[in-house]
Amino acid sequence: MPTPRKVRSSLGMIAIAAAAGAAIWAYASGHHPFGKGGPRNLDEKYQFAPVSRTVLEGSLTTPGRLESSKRTVIECELENITIGILGRQLAAGGASTLLSVVPDGTPVKAGDVLATLDSSAYEELLRQQRMTVERSRADHHQTELDLDVAKLAISEFQNGLMAETLKDHQRLIALAEAEASRSKGRLDWANRMNAKGYVSTSVRNTEKQTYGKAMIALERAQGARDLFERFTAAKTIRQLEGTLLSRQASLKYQDIRLQRNLDRLAKLEKQVELCTIRAPHDGYVIYANDPRRGIVIEAGISVRQKQDLFYLPDLEQMEVVALLHESVVDRVKRGMKARIAFDGAPDVNLTGRVRSVAPIPIFEERSDVRYFEGIVTIDQQARRALMPGMSARVDLAMPPKSNVLAVPVEAVTSEDGDDFCYVEREDGEGLEKRHIELGQATHDMLEVAEGLEEGERVVLNPRADEVADDVSDLPLPAPEPAPAAAPAAGPIAALR
Repeated sequence: MPTPRKVRSSLGMIAIAAAAGAAIWAYASGHHPFGKGGPRNLDEKYQFAPVSRTVLEGSLTTPGRLESSKRTVIECELENITIGILGRQLAAGGASTLLSVVPDGTPVKAGDVLATLDSSAYEELLRQQRMTVERSRADHHQTELDLDVAKLAISEFQNGLMAETLKDHQRLIALAEAEASRSKGRLDWANRMNAKGYVSTSVRNTEKQTYGKAMIALERAQGARDLFERFTAAKTIRQLEGTLLSRQASLKYQDIRLQRNLDRLAKLEKQVELCTIRAPHDGYVIYANDPRRGIVIEAGISVRQKQDLFYLPDLEQMEVVALLHESVVDRVKRGMKARIAFDGAPDVNLTGRVRSVAPIPIFEERSDVRYFEGIVTIDQQARRALMPGMSARVDLAMPPKSNVLAVPVEAVTSEDGDDFCYVEREDGEGLEKRHIELGQATHDMLEVAEGLEEGERVVLNPRADEVADDVSDLPLPAPEPAPAAAPAAGPIAALR
């Protein structure tokens, strides 16, 4: 019978042989308990966090930029103007040369000069137009005099010539009536005397003819008066009234002509004034450069009508334009609270509320992603350190969600637009790279809508080069039992 010492020695040899066999099997199958680089003590190598249910006080962080709610666009207001001067055409084409300009970013007050344009073409038109206005005034004055003469001519005829002519006709009629009356008396006397035989019939006939002539003269004088009253005077009045109407029409034309020339003069004076561009209100000068068109605002460039030259935001009325991704815009509602931070002013933190969200996205070339602009009003007055165009970070307070699966933000990595977590396998032998779908987020926690189960553990701050040796996409197979060595069969069976 073997001694105890010999039995212990045999057991040690059996254990060594079994371990060696298991190692040879693991090496041959490619699965060994120590991994490719050593023992798998994952808790020593990684920091884990559990997948747990919690209440998320939601927030949505989005980029934005600081703008002014009152931003004035200052453009070139020169117009294309053509005037005719004594048969010649003179024109200013609505364009000019920028002679001077204040530096970009200059704070200005209302009325400050921002830029000056070359006004020589408009000043020449202005000089010519002033001469045209003076000629128009002279013509207008002459037409007024002609109208006064026409009015006097009517008054002269009605109250002077016509009255005197009627009096002349009345005098002629009175003389004709007197002559007819005298002739009638002589005819009556001749008839009586002829009846008594004192006057011959020839004398009576002579007096009769004389009386007839007197009556004809009377009728002629009365007809002349009637002709003058009914036709000559009326025609003369109509002619004079026609002259008056013509003078009135000429005066109206001269009124319009003079007013038009005065309006053109005022317009040219305004154009010359617009060659000096002034700030309409207090603000901050921003050049309206357009790199896509190669437009850079500087002295010496040619500017055209309606071309944007400057933006003048009001620094007292600021707001933030948040860029909302199309995937989250439907979750942003009017009135949501917001916290605002600025990259260029890290010590400034403001609060605000969502005022509106644009219904139509903005389109950017070279990108299929759509963003909607949301306007966030600022509760406090913006500090002087903040300037329009500064980059901002807007944190929007979302409605809280309860009983949701969540993981720390450090546990999520992104690749090609997809989100992943590295999850500890159930058997504790390695990690699994798992695709997940995220929901609501806070500053430190992310909701997991799909891909993880409660109680699983995820790696924090995973690095691709560190987790590569421990990641396995397939479950590890159960190890097959090692074949027993023939010489050791008897002792092992005896131990059992």
